[in-house]
Amino acid sequence: MGLKLEPVSALYRQARPTTFDEMVGQEHVKEVLLNALRSGRLAQAYLFSGPRGVGKTSSARLIAQAVNCSQNPKPCGVCEGCRLVREGRHPDVLEIDAASNNSVEDVRDLRERILLAPILGQHKVVILDEAHMMSKSAFNALLKTLEEPPPHVIFIFATTEPERMPPTILSRTQHFRFRRLSEAEIVEKLQRILAGLGRQAEQEALQLVARLADGAMRDAESLLDRLLTLEGPLTLKQTEDALGLPPQEALFAVAEALDKGQIRQALEQAQHLYTQGFAARTLAQGLLEALRAGLYGRMGLGTGPHLNQPEEHIVAAMTALDEALERLVKRSDALSLELALLSAYQALHAAPGASAAPAATPAIPDFDPRPKKVEGRGSRVEGQEKRSIPPSASASSVAELASEWRQVMNALKMTIRGFVREAEPRFEEDKVVLLFPERASFHHQGAQRHLGEIQKAVREVLGVQQVELRLGGKKKLADEPSAPPFSPPGKPTSAEAIRKVAPAVPTAEPTPTAQEHPQPLPPENLPTPFPSHAAPADIPRDEPDPSLLHPPVAGPPEPEPWNPEALLLDETPPEEMSEDTEARPVNQASLLEDPRFQKLVQLFGGRLRKFYRETRPLEIIEEAAGNAEEEPEE
Repeated sequence: MGLKLEPVSALYRQARPTTFDEMVGQEHVKEVLLNALRSGRLAQAYLFSGPRGVGKTSSARLIAQAVNCSQNPKPCGVCEGCRLVREGRHPDVLEIDAASNNSVEDVRDLRERILLAPILGQHKVVILDEAHMMSKSAFNALLKTLEEPPPHVIFIFATTEPERMPPTILSRTQHFRFRRLSEAEIVEKLQRILAGLGRQAEQEALQLVARLADGAMRDAESLLDRLLTLEGPLTLKQTEDALGLPPQEALFAVAEALDKGQIRQALEQAQHLYTQGFAARTLAQGLLEALRAGLYGRMGLGTGPHLNQPEEHIVAAMTALDEALERLVKRSDALSLELALLSAYQALHAAPGASAAPAATPAIPDFDPRPKKVEGRGSRVEGQEKRSIPPSASASSVAELASEWRQVMNALKMTIRGFVREAEPRFEEDKVVLLFPERASFHHQGAQRHLGEIQKAVREVLGVQQVELRLGGKKKLADEPSAPPFSPPGKPTSAEAIRKVAPAVPTAEPTPTAQEHPQPLPPENLPTPFPSHAAPADIPRDEPDPSLLHPPVAGPPEPEPWNPEALLLDETPPEEMSEDTEARPVNQASLLEDPRFQKLVQLFGGRLRKFYRETRPLEIIEEAAGNAEEEPEE
C-alpha cells in the first residue's frame, strides 16, 4: 500500500508506525509489550526513556491503540479506535505535554478527569510526554493516584532524562530504555518510505542521511522530507548540495594529498572549498570522516581514500583534527582551518621516534599514611640524649600532623566530633591515644560509646589500627616523666618555700608509690607553709595578701589546649624548668620578725595548713605562731 503525503503535514508524522510490525528496532521493548497484550497483563504505569526520535511516543500510542482496538491482532491500525488514536481524536486517550502542564493544578484536573469511566473503549490511557519537566510538587500530587489508580487507567511517561524523575515515580512504573537506531535500520525504514511514495535514491545518499541522523529516526525522516522536493532519483551529489555539505570527493582528495605529503595542494583545495561557502568546522569534520573512511578501507570495512601512512599516524592525525574541532567552535575562519590541516599533516608525517613514549619520570616514593611517632613533652630515652628537631622539619611535621588530625575530625559525624574535640591526641608506637581532662568525663563517656567509628576514621586517614581513650591523664606514657606539682604563676611551690626558709631541716624522700598515690594527713597534723618574705607593693600594710585568701586548690592540673607546635618544638623538660625558676634563699630571722607575717599566721594559719599540705618544718611554724600570740594586738 502506497504512502500518500498530505499537503500540510511533516513526513515523520505520516510515517509513524501503525502496528508493532512497522516499528523499527527496539526489539527488547516490542517483545515484552506484545506478550503483555496477548496475556492481558498490562501494567498500570510505564516509563519510556531514551534519546530523541527513537520511538517512545509512537510506542505509547501503539499501546493506546491496542487497548482500544476492536480486532485481532491488536493493534490492527485500520479500525475506528486505532484511527481515532492515530489522529489524536480519541476521547479516552489523553496526551499531555508535561513541559507546559507541570503544576499541581494541572495534576488535580487530571485526577478528576481519569475518575470518569471510558467512553468508547475499556481503558483510559494518559500519555505524559517530556515527563521530567513536571515540578516536584506536581509529582508528589500524582504519587497516590499513580500508586493506586482506577482499574481502567494506564499511565505512560515518556522522557529523555530519566535521571531527573523522582525515585518515588520510578518505583511505581515499569521502565523501558530505548536505544539509538543503527544506520542499517534507518536506511531500511527510509527505503520503505521511498517505496511507498514511488521514489528512488542511491544507497550512498541514504547512508549519508542515516549518518547525519545520529541514531534518531525522526531526524532522518526530517532530512528525507527536505530531499523529496528534488526531482528524479536522489543522488549523493544532490544530497550533499541540498544539505549544504562539502563534496565527498573533494574531501577524499584533501586527505590523499595530506597522506602523500603534498601540503600545498591540500591547502589550496581546502581554501577553494572555504571560498565556496562551507564553514571551516564543517570542512574539518568532513576531513576527519574522510581519514576514518580511509582507515576502515585499509581494514576491509568499507571504501575510502587511498592512504599509505602507518595506521598509528592516521589515528594521530584524526586525533589532531578532533582537537582542532574544539578550537573551531570559538574561532571558525580560514586561518584556523589551515592550522587544523597543518596539525594533521605533522601527525601523518611524524618522525619514527616522535611517537615514542616520553622519558619516564622518576618514580614517586611510596607514601606511608601512618604518622611518625611524636615523643611527649620532656620525654627521654635511657642512655641517649634527646635530639633537637630542626626548625624546618619541625614546621613541616606540625603542619602535617595538624592537617591529618583535621582530616580525622572531618571524617567523624558532628555529634562524635563534639566529644573528640575535648581530647588531646598523642601517638604511642602503633596506636593513637586520646587524652581527656578530668572535667571532660562526659565527653570521654560519649567517645567511648562511639569508639568503633573513631577507630574507623583514624584507620582510614592515619592508617593506625588501635585507638585508646584515657581520662585525666592518670595513665602516663612509659617514657613520660610525671608532671611537677601545681603552683600559681610567679610563685614557688610549697616544697621550694620550705627549702628556702629552713634548708637544714631534712625531708624524707617519697617512695614511687607514695608519689603516685599521696595519702591525706589528719587535719590536726596538717603543716602550715610559709608565705613569701615580701608582700606586693600595691597591698596595704595592715591587709593580708589577697592571693593568700583564696589559694589554689591542690589537685590535678587543668590541661592546656592542645598545641602541636609547642608539643613538637619545646625541648625543656619540666624538671629543668623548675630548677631554673628556683629563687634565691631568704633570711629566716627577718621573716619571723616581720609583723605582717605574724599577723597573717594568726589570722589564716588554719586555712594555710588546709591547702599547703607539703609543708614540713612544723617547729618553725609553731614558733612563729607563738610569737604572734604573745605580741599585743595593734
